[in-house]
Amino acid sequence: MDRRGLRTLDGPPLGIVKREHGTPAAGAAVHPDRLSARVRRAFGGSQGRRPAGRSSRPQGPSRRHRLSGGELPSADVRVATFWSTVAPALEGARGPVFHLCQGYEGDFSFYADRKGLIEEAYGQPTRKLAVSEALAARLTSHGYGPVTNVGQAFEGGSFFPGPDRNGALPWILVVGPYDADVKGIGIALEGLALWRRQGGAFRVRRVSTHPPGEAERASGLVDAYHHTLAPERMPHAYRASDVFIGPSRPEEGFGLPVLEALASGLPCLLSDTPGHREIAGDAAWYFADGDPEALAAAAPAAVLPAARAKARIEGPRAAARFDTSKVAANLERVFLEALSKGPGEAPA
Repeated sequence: MDRRGLRTLDGPPLGIVKREHGTPAAGAAVHPDRLSARVRRAFGGSQGRRPAGRSSRPQGPSRRHRLSGGELPSADVRVATFWSTVAPALEGARGPVFHLCQGYEGDFSFYADRKGLIEEAYGQPTRKLAVSEALAARLTSHGYGPVTNVGQAFEGGSFFPGPDRNGALPWILVVGPYDADVKGIGIALEGLALWRRQGGAFRVRRVSTHPPGEAERASGLVDAYHHTLAPERMPHAYRASDVFIGPSRPEEGFGLPVLEALASGLPCLLSDTPGHREIAGDAAWYFADGDPEALAAAAPAAVLPAARAKARIEGPRAAARFDTSKVAANLERVFLEALSKGPGEAPA
């Protein structure tokens, strides 16, 4: 759990409560004219930059985080960034408490044994923030509204198109852990296998936080497998590839690898979900969600020279819409609006 303080113009700091492994940092105050920079760092860090191919799977048993030390107990505003941190964020709070949602864990199969606890956490009187309109709509449909979309922070400086590749035998990049069903990796590999049986010629590059399992090894599809690729190497993996396939299911909170691939100028073949449409719009190619046959049918168009030319222009343009400073401004606005209201007022 990280504890950071963000001092407002004339009051105590904002407390960021997040589930994170490592040594907690002490609360700190910053000058008012640096508030946006600290909000940006706190929000960007709330998701964390896991090794490439990061998983939403819990990395260990959830535990109750105690708020102690530094300035956090006296914070004007507290922000929980994971369902298990909602209760400690509410405990002893003297002002509004926000729940920054980066994916609704109650829809994930690997949290099935904790779904009741997750629903209880989301039902608490917190102001809900989401990183996309699609996620805000999903939370609202579950009865957790109102939800404010603050957007997804993205520092894309390292992600840019490399020299154009001839794509004669294209490398297909698929990112994410096979056993996290919200990532749809099994669907992607099944679709690629079908395309190959239909005569498709390509190579597959996989990036994942997990080593390949038996099913993936048995497929015989993967030509290069990068296990826990260092984050600083991920831009090179995109530039060494010719097509990115994003098969995530609608339950995925936000597909950050899609954003990275777009910024890198890769043709992106994505499952047709509200989240992917929100991220990529007309800059990507789509196949019916969860349908390997649709993926196999759509894949040939994504490897054509015309697709590469379009992606090198439209992809970075689409990714540029996700600006970290805008997210910081949105966070600052909702925090200050909440502070301006009386402590007894309902979330807006």
